Amino acid sequence: MLKEAKIAYPYECCGLLVGNSDNSRKVVHKIYPVENKNKVRAVDRYEIDSKEFDEIDREATKKGLNIIGIYHSHPDHPAAPSAFDKECANAWREYSYIIISVKNGKEEELKSWCFDSKKQEVEEEELKIKRLNFIIGLSFIAFGFIIYFCMPLIFLLPLSVKLKTSSAYITYLSSWGLTGIGIGFAGKEGYEYIKQEVLKGFLRKIIGKNKNE
Repeated sequence: MLKEAKIAYPYECCGLLVGNSDNSRKVVHKIYPVENKNKVRAVDRYEIDSKEFDEIDREATKKGLNIIGIYHSHPDHPAAPSAFDKECANAWREYSYIIISVKNGKEEELKSWCFDSKKQEVEEEELKIKRLNFIIGLSFIAFGFIIYFCMPLIFLLPLSVKLKTSSAYITYLSSWGLTGIGIGFAGKEGYEYIKQEVLKGFLRKIIGKNKNE
């Protein structure tokens, strides 16, 4: 969601939240980004195509899930529902509405809202993001990267050329295997996070230190 919101800026992005719910909570299992069909007022409005909505609804039903909410972004505005958002929440009261505030192309905050039938108004609801799979994935990806960058050390060992070559080949496959497992847990987002934020950040620090010296 955050990535979609940043890509869509300065326009609103939108999508559907699929999962299951009971009387006490909703659990999102999958997020479906969809095209904002409102091209005239995309800076402050979103519109989801009914055909795309129905397709996602059918796919969710086959998996024993339901559409339980909608998310959209607010470019250069707080993550609070507008009058238009409140109208939507009043129309589909069972849904949760996640709003992502994006300022200057960067996510600022993320909040979830729902319609309170007793109070007849939209209220903020508690939002818990489970990052266990993401953390596990990051660990696998990071370990895969470490193995990959340590691979040249194999050729410094007192081994035969044949053994060094085979060991390097196995290490290479292992590094990408771990990275693949990590992406399976954390998704492409995790891979990009390690590559862009961690690895490049580390290299920038090293280069910066060398320049200062």
